[in-house]
Amino acid sequence: MRVFVVEDDRLVRKGFISLMPWEQYGMVIVGEAGNGEDALEFLKHHEVDLLITDVLMPKMGGIELIRVVRDQYPRIWSVILTFHQDFEFIQEALRLGAIDYIAKTELQQDKMEEVLGRIEGRIRYERGQQGFQPEPASLRSLDQALIWFAHPYIHPVGLGVSFLSRLQAEEIAAGIWMRAMDVAEIEEEVHRLPDSLQPDTFAVLRLSGIGSTDRGSVARVLQQYRERLLFYEWKGYASSVLCRSYDRLLRSLHDRPEAGAEELLRESWSSLQWVVNDRLYEENVAVLEHAKLSLPQLDALFAVAAARWERIVPGQTWTPAAEARSCWEGWKQWLEGLRRELMSRLFKPSYSQEVLSCVWKAVESILRDLSRGITLKDIAVEVNMSQSYLSQCFRDIVGLSFNDYVRQARMNWAKQLLADTNQPIYWIATQTGYPNEKYFSRVFKAKTGMLPSAYRTSVHVFD
Repeated sequence: MRVFVVEDDRLVRKGFISLMPWEQYGMVIVGEAGNGEDALEFLKHHEVDLLITDVLMPKMGGIELIRVVRDQYPRIWSVILTFHQDFEFIQEALRLGAIDYIAKTELQQDKMEEVLGRIEGRIRYERGQQGFQPEPASLRSLDQALIWFAHPYIHPVGLGVSFLSRLQAEEIAAGIWMRAMDVAEIEEEVHRLPDSLQPDTFAVLRLSGIGSTDRGSVARVLQQYRERLLFYEWKGYASSVLCRSYDRLLRSLHDRPEAGAEELLRESWSSLQWVVNDRLYEENVAVLEHAKLSLPQLDALFAVAAARWERIVPGQTWTPAAEARSCWEGWKQWLEGLRRELMSRLFKPSYSQEVLSCVWKAVESILRDLSRGITLKDIAVEVNMSQSYLSQCFRDIVGLSFNDYVRQARMNWAKQLLADTNQPIYWIATQTGYPNEKYFSRVFKAKTGMLPSAYRTSVHVFD
C-alpha cells in the first residue's frame, strides 16, 4: 500500500515517517509534502493508495485537500493527523470520507502498531465489501434513516431473507442495514419493531441529521459505532430503539480512553477490594463504563484480573455467559452476580466492611511479592491494624493463621512456577521466599512427598 504523508512541520513529518512500522502492515512511503498544494502536484505524477494529512497547513489545509482528493482521486483513502481538541476538523474530514484520524498524542512507541493496525484493518474491510466504491454516493435526500445492526459478537450472521425483503433496507456494511425514511415511515416501522425482530439479536438505531453525507462516510461511521459503542448504548432487547444524530455519533466516536486508562483499570479490578467495598465497586463500574472499552478489550482486562483473583479464590468461574456479552447492561449484571458469589466466600457477617477490606488487603499484599520476607508486623502496619487483632481476624476470615497462609501461598506459587516455567530450582526457591535451593527442596518434599524436580516431571509440562 503506497502512503503519502502531508504535514507542514518538517520535524514532525520526518519523525512520523521514520518511527511508524509501515512494512509490518504492507505499507511503503512513496512521498511527502508540507502543504496541500504541493501534495496535489505530487498526486498528478504518482500513484498513491493512502493519504495521511495534517489539518492546519499553509497554502492549502488538510480539509480542503481531502475534499479535492475525494473528487479527483476517489480511490485514495484519507486519514487526518490532528490533535484531540480538533473535533470540528475531525467531524468535517469524516463527512468528506476520511476513514480515520490519528491523534498526535497517539504517536508513542507503544501505540504506533495499534494505530497502523486500525487503519490497515479499516481499509481491508472496505475493500472486502461487495460493490463498495470510494466515490461519493449520496443517500436519499431524506434526513433520517433506520439502521439495523446484527450484534457484532453474539449474532454476526445477517438478517433473514424474508425480513430483508420486507425492510427494503440496503446492507451498507457487514451486519449493518440502512433505510432512509421520512418521519411518518420511521414512526410506523418503530411501532412494528417488537414483532419484527428477535430479541437479543439486532439493535435498531434511528439516525437523524444525515443530510447529504456520502454513503461511504455513513457506512464507516456506523461500522466504528457498532464495534466500539453499540455494546454500551444498546439495552439488549429488540423494542429498545436508539435515537442519535449523525453529529452526536461523530462526537462520541471522537472520545477515546486516555493514555494509561486500561492499565489503571486492570489494577483496580485485579484487587478484590471492590468485592467488599461498596463505594469502590460503584466507582470501578462507573470508570469502566466511561472508558468505553471494546468487548475484546474488556475480555483482555478481566482475563488479567481473573488470573490474580484465582490465587485468592481458586475454583471460581470467571468467564461471563453469552448474555453478558450482548450489551453493557448484561455485563454489569454479570459483575453484580459475580460479586455476590465472591461475597458469599469472602464475607464474614461478624466483621465490618472495613475489617474485611483490611484483611483482604493483607492477603493481596502477601501475594504481591512472595520472594520477600513477610511478617505479621509489617503487614499489620501496612493495613493499619494491630498485630493481635489482624492475627485474630485473619484466621477467622481466611480460615488459616497468618503464617500458615504465607507458607501455603509460597508452596502454591512454587508449584505453579515448576509447572509453567523451565526456570532452575534455585531460581524458583528465591522467587518463593526460600533462602536457598536445599532448604526449599526439603520443605517442598515435606509438603508434597516429592522433590521439586520430580514434581515438575510429574505434571508433564516439559519433555
